[in-house]
Amino acid sequence: MSIEARKVLEALESSGKEGVGVITLSLETGYRQSELRSFFKNHKQYCVPLNGETKYKLSQFTETCGSVDKMLKEIERQKVNDRVSRAFYYGLIVGLVIANIGTFAELLF
Repeated sequence: MSIEARKVLEALESSGKEGVGVITLSLETGYRQSELRSFFKNHKQYCVPLNGETKYKLSQFTETCGSVDKMLKEIERQKVNDRVSRAFYYGLIVGLVIANIGTFAELLF
């Protein structure tokens, strides 16, 4: 299951400065605790751990300044950048293979 970032970030936002526990957040959002922990690990800049990572709150010290909409735009932008980077990398590999296929054929025959 893929976590819907808006659901998690809005739940964190509604918890305020006190934050919310992972168990409570799991019950509130319907996501498993392990999925939430993975989400927090991937989005450290937006989710601040409290009490040794048992509670989390939204970060107020990023360029998004605690705005869920700005955070979501930034997360989506990062996903697009990751896809573009991956596509470029695979394209480069395929291009190198195609460019050198004649050399490989000479070695085999």
